[in-house]
Amino acid sequence: MPSLSIMARYRFLLYLAGAAVIGLAAYALRPTPEAPPLPDDLTQIQPSAEFVNVEETIAYYRERLRREPDAIEPRVRLAQALMQQARTTGQETDDLPEAQRLLEEALALDPEHYYGRTLQAALYNTLHRFEDARALSEDLLAEYPSHAFVHGTLVDALVELGEYEAAVGASDRMLAIRPGLPSYARASYLRELHGDTEGAIAAMHLAADAEPSGHEGRAWALLQLGTLYLAEAKADTAAFIFEGILEERPNFAPAVGALGHVALVKGEVDEAIVRLEEARLLQPRETFDELLVEAYTLAGDTRRAEAAAERVLESLHAARDMGEIVDMEEADLLADRDQDLDQALRLAQEQVERRPGHLHANETMAWALYKNERADEALPYIEQAMRLNTDDAMVHYRAARIYETVGQTPIAAEHLRRALDGHLRIESPSTAADARTLLAALEGAAPVQAVSTARR
Repeated sequence: MPSLSIMARYRFLLYLAGAAVIGLAAYALRPTPEAPPLPDDLTQIQPSAEFVNVEETIAYYRERLRREPDAIEPRVRLAQALMQQARTTGQETDDLPEAQRLLEEALALDPEHYYGRTLQAALYNTLHRFEDARALSEDLLAEYPSHAFVHGTLVDALVELGEYEAAVGASDRMLAIRPGLPSYARASYLRELHGDTEGAIAAMHLAADAEPSGHEGRAWALLQLGTLYLAEAKADTAAFIFEGILEERPNFAPAVGALGHVALVKGEVDEAIVRLEEARLLQPRETFDELLVEAYTLAGDTRRAEAAAERVLESLHAARDMGEIVDMEEADLLADRDQDLDQALRLAQEQVERRPGHLHANETMAWALYKNERADEALPYIEQAMRLNTDDAMVHYRAARIYETVGQTPIAAEHLRRALDGHLRIESPSTAADARTLLAALEGAAPVQAVSTARR
């Protein structure tokens, strides 16, 4: 089964080590440091703004550009609108290449155009060009240190490069400048990353409350909030939140898909398939196909499960064709499917060399080595993947498989317990069933040792 950890890749990131949520709000009381005022165009429409009618906005700026073919502003605004449309429709391969071309044209006309460069930094992150996003964000912040949006693009880049300590510092500065949905949402993710689920939930509540009803940002924050509750095996609470999203924003495909996930967790496989197929018709997102692989497998429909898995792989290839770096995601999928394992290992190796501190890059490298029958070499990578005590159930399952293969049965059994205690069935019911079977086989083989390496 493909790991559902891919689903987390679009979530914004941040962690405030050791701070209670009330501490998050307290940042608003700190004075903002002296800094140059932002350019006038940034006081009109922020790079994070949501156009009310994105289709009309796109049409308007296309017409502006037709009448003013050498103008910079229509290019930049059209790129921004296309980025929003890509985000809301899931059709990144249709819109992002054009947005990238428009920004390149605008910056060729004016290399110092600040607004265009802020959008470029965000687009670099979307395309997983994290090194470029970090460098550009740092350049922008050298000019305008008080621009919260760019602090956010820097945080995202640092986290995806595995530079978590630096990301915390950047996030502190972002919160000092502008508490709000972007800050709280990143806070929530990095709290979760560090194993603080309670703090992650509280911060995501703040994120959702910071936006008006029906706004895309609020829908997104509520979606993450419900997902956090689902991860804690609170399926009814999660379903209540997902239904509430649809009341505020009807036909919001991620919420429909999330209700399919809830049904899957409850063992209502037929209902899960109906919901997930409905979501896929609304927006053909790979996250829905990942869940459909699981649902069809549980339903015993191998043919449709394989078709869904192929769609995930095809979507990754389409993303690569438009310029997105998806090596880690493809390596993870190939390793899970026992498909082209040499390629999986090559891709994983490239990514762990690129970002050696990144948790999921290390997990993927460990899993690819394990699938290539090199479990002994996988040990340092899986331990690196667990170093923040995230308590990711799938990571513990994979660690158990690796430790069991190298003959460390007690540690393997402990990791299986932690995977099951961490609600592995939420992420993959079929994998949870396998974990229970393996644990039963390992029980009593040797006294269970403490897994100190996972809690450094």
